[in-house]
Amino acid sequence: MVKSMALAVLFLVVLPFLLGLFYTGFAGEDGKSSVPEWAGVNPEKENILLHVVTGYIIMFGVFWLVALPLVWMRQSLSLLIWIYSGILLLTAVISLVSNRKRLVKVLTHTVLSVKGYTLCIWAQLMLILGQVFLYLRYQYANADDAFFVASATTSLATDTVFAFNPYTGAAYTKLPARYVLSPFHAFTATAAKLTGIHPAVMAHVVFMIVFLLLAYAVYTLIGRMLFGKDMEKTGYFLVLVSALLIFSAYSERTGGLFLLIRLWQGKAILAGVLLPLVFYMAVRTLGLMDGTGRAGVLDWVLLFLLMCACCAVSSMGVILGAIMFGILGILAAAKQKNLRLLAYSVCCCLPNILCGGLYLWMR
Repeated sequence: MVKSMALAVLFLVVLPFLLGLFYTGFAGEDGKSSVPEWAGVNPEKENILLHVVTGYIIMFGVFWLVALPLVWMRQSLSLLIWIYSGILLLTAVISLVSNRKRLVKVLTHTVLSVKGYTLCIWAQLMLILGQVFLYLRYQYANADDAFFVASATTSLATDTVFAFNPYTGAAYTKLPARYVLSPFHAFTATAAKLTGIHPAVMAHVVFMIVFLLLAYAVYTLIGRMLFGKDMEKTGYFLVLVSALLIFSAYSERTGGLFLLIRLWQGKAILAGVLLPLVFYMAVRTLGLMDGTGRAGVLDWVLLFLLMCACCAVSSMGVILGAIMFGILGILAAAKQKNLRLLAYSVCCCLPNILCGGLYLWMR
């Protein structure tokens, strides 16, 4: 059990952090690029939350790029895991070697920043710990587990992806159009295989806690962006967000309820994590706050991977991710009178366009 939990920490915490360092390592001390302009800029390069968040964009985006062709070619889950883990491990090693000097600075900055926490920040941390305790103490069962968790268990037991119907155990005669383009259950199976944790435990316990913390990391970044890194105002913002989430159970289909009780499902990750992240990354990269788009090639690559991540977790992400980012891209292009921003935004939405076309073809 200790070994499995240690592997889970390495896969779901350390690995995303190193992948985020790989991206953020191209920014200079003052927010100006220390490498050629094409590499992009990152004014919050010492923010550990940004590293983890961008690391998860890379993890989800790369998984979709690897998984989709392998699923269509009816390849095994083992091959998917080997290719996916090999890509991430190689990237993490390169990141660790190239950012070994920054690593100490980032960790030191994180520890020292605790001194600036306001009362609201500490209150927010207590609210988060309370939610984590509830996840550890109680469990919410949902009918969708009959497909999503069962699919992950079936994939792990049979070493396949979308080969057997989890409801009946019968072999698929054709790929299910509704789910095949968003193979998030295969990510659950991959995480379970790499850590030795049963897929049901991985989904209901580990994912719930990790993705809840990831969601609040995204909201923290949004607060810092909206309030100019003002800690006190960000604290008020986070407490307000928590209150809205906690009291959102007036319907079983609200985004807050999805976030609080079923965050192991791809559509809940889309609503609670990725769509807010689309807002943050698009506003930050396209310059909607200050009117100056400073995005470089790596920034556009990250946005492309974010659209891949939206496609990976849910079929609704195919549409909603593209609509949200497309609207923000149109606003940025109109505000700055720069059609290139619109053209680049369309290129970032190519995964969504591909998935939409494949879905219509399969139906």
